[in-house]
Amino acid sequence: MRATPPVTRLALSFAIGAAFGHLPGPPLPAFAASLVLLALIDTWLRPGARRVPVVIALVAGLLAVVARGDRCPNPVHGAEVIVTGHFLAPTRGRGGAFAVTGNPRCPARTLTVLTGDQRAAGVGLVVRGTWREGARGGVVIASTLEPSAAGVSRTAALVRWRGRLLERLDVLYGPRAPMVSALVLARKEGLDPDLREAFARSGTAHLLAISGFHVGVVAGVLVALLRSVGVPRRPAALAAAAATWCYVGLIGFPDAACRAALILSAVAISRGRGRPSARWAPLATALLILAAWDPSRIVSPGFQLSFAGAAGLVGGARPLGTALARATRGRLPRGLVDATAAGIAATLATLPIVAWHFERVSLVGIPATLVASPLVALLLPAAMFSILADVFYPAAGTFLAGGVDLGLALLELTTRRMAAPDWASLWLARTWVPVAVVPGCLGWLLARRLRTAGRSRWAASAMMAVAGVLAWPVAATLQGRGTVEVVAIDVGQGDGIAVRSPAGRWVLVDAGPPADGAGDTPPVIAELRRRGVRRLEGLVLTHPDLDHFGGARAVLERFAVGWVLDPGRGAGKEGFIEVLEAAIDQGVPWRVARSGQRTELDGMSIEVLHPGPEAPGDPEDANATSVVLLVRYGAFEALLTGDAPVEVERLLLPDLPKRLEVLKVGHHGSTTSTDSALLAATHPAVGLVSAGRGNRYGHPAPSILRRLVAGGVEVHRTDREGTLRVLGRRDGTFRVQGARVANR
Repeated sequence: MRATPPVTRLALSFAIGAAFGHLPGPPLPAFAASLVLLALIDTWLRPGARRVPVVIALVAGLLAVVARGDRCPNPVHGAEVIVTGHFLAPTRGRGGAFAVTGNPRCPARTLTVLTGDQRAAGVGLVVRGTWREGARGGVVIASTLEPSAAGVSRTAALVRWRGRLLERLDVLYGPRAPMVSALVLARKEGLDPDLREAFARSGTAHLLAISGFHVGVVAGVLVALLRSVGVPRRPAALAAAAATWCYVGLIGFPDAACRAALILSAVAISRGRGRPSARWAPLATALLILAAWDPSRIVSPGFQLSFAGAAGLVGGARPLGTALARATRGRLPRGLVDATAAGIAATLATLPIVAWHFERVSLVGIPATLVASPLVALLLPAAMFSILADVFYPAAGTFLAGGVDLGLALLELTTRRMAAPDWASLWLARTWVPVAVVPGCLGWLLARRLRTAGRSRWAASAMMAVAGVLAWPVAATLQGRGTVEVVAIDVGQGDGIAVRSPAGRWVLVDAGPPADGAGDTPPVIAELRRRGVRRLEGLVLTHPDLDHFGGARAVLERFAVGWVLDPGRGAGKEGFIEVLEAAIDQGVPWRVARSGQRTELDGMSIEVLHPGPEAPGDPEDANATSVVLLVRYGAFEALLTGDAPVEVERLLLPDLPKRLEVLKVGHHGSTTSTDSALLAATHPAVGLVSAGRGNRYGHPAPSILRRLVAGGVEVHRTDREGTLRVLGRRDGTFRVQGARVANR
């Protein structure tokens, strides 16, 4: 580290300042905290160096965020809005990313516009609709779309050309066109959600996003082509870097691609001048340029993962490769050793960020990447050549596309096989990140201060990280730990709510409808498997309606279940007795729900509020006997109402909290539930509506949606967003993610 270039220290300082500038509250405490972190990192990089330049860079990063402020304030949730711009890719009848134009305050803003019709990319539109907060920024539910009178900008013209290219991919590749679109053009619209989940579980999702790997493959192919026609090495590198920027511009300048292109340009220029750059300088230069251009990038998960992975490669690939070569005593090919070392280095560097943002990590990521990366390295240029050939000679393009399609089929098969085991993806609480990373970094800094050797530093860092992880459960028992998760599974027209405790134990509330056909998997089981669930502490069947218990028998047959809870009343529908028989066959105890019952799991409580000794209404009415649950974790509270009608809601008002974080909107948003008195008494922050797309009941009812919006409730719907995920913390704070919005 004695040769650490100044630009590295400046880039880290600016990034630290920008990161702390995004913290809520006044900037002075953030500045003080960032100075402390900077002092530790700066001592690690260069002991005794002058601090003035790095402090100036830190202040510049902090002020860049503070001065920028909220230049693009969001409208009030539920407000009617009008936005002008164009779609970045063909909508395919679902909507997608929409670039807002004509607003000088927000020149580069991108929203998600949901629409039910087909729209071309790059065509100017005026969208009128309803504003809603989404997992990744603003979402507009379009009511009308009209052509815009504004002229076509260069950016829109490029997007339009790219849209026509995406349409041509449909002709060349058919159902696998979305995979080619993701690999070549960084557009994932239309990609099968199950396949996307398989890539995530196998730890190879980065292969579907344009990253440094893709840009490196493109640049390598260009250099090889130029060298094959006699162009000298240095001019070939410069020309490849320039051509790479053209490709990065074509796909819309994504962060990872810009980072890779900046590094390639810096290396090509320095070598062209005969001055090979320091190891960290190109990466630091890219970080400084991109962060200064838009400081908000610092808090983006994609931006963080891009630079963390690159930093792992720069700092860890070489020593890990040397260590693996020694351990294997030269028995393995050097290429395999280097690839394995690179995969381990990048995985370890990005592991804390993945765990922090997504709360799960892949256990098969390294072997899956080793298998899939060479295949993608071949498919990427081959797909590009097929597209280019299609422009000049369509028959040749079709021929090449056939070969690429076979490779895509192999990539898909490999990914699905690697992601299939339940243990392929491990849930990891966000709390594990600081308890491992902070002691590990302190161990490294301490070892460096004591001037120990490199191996000793790594050992000290690992020992401190392990010590933090081992000590954490003791401290967490006293102070509370992790988060709770409430998952409204997209089961279609029905209910399936999974609740996870802070230690990763699950309770399923309703199992949704049965599978569509014989041999199919019920939606609730598919979702639980994606999350690596192998055991359910309990299964609550709120009432005996098929859209709530239809998948229960399959759940009992495929998961270990601790107990089953139901209201124990009449009005059972056909098939409910089969669920009871399945529980008996599996030896699962069956309990009757009564108000006052409480289950404690790792600091989280699930309390039965209804039914009581005497339920209102007709005892033969299944909805009137619906089990109502209150999930509580510290200050975070969620009310799960099943299909309980208004009469039950009013009966429970004296026992309900005065402020709910989450309300599972009753009876799928039907007018029989969600009384205005319930909203006035509990003031829920978020309402989750579980309803099927285009259901014949008209759920959720427009009057209920208006009532929720008028009550200040942020509404999320499975029919529009897919599976909904709420992560709640002990202090009452929480965040909501919708699968379809998050995947755009």
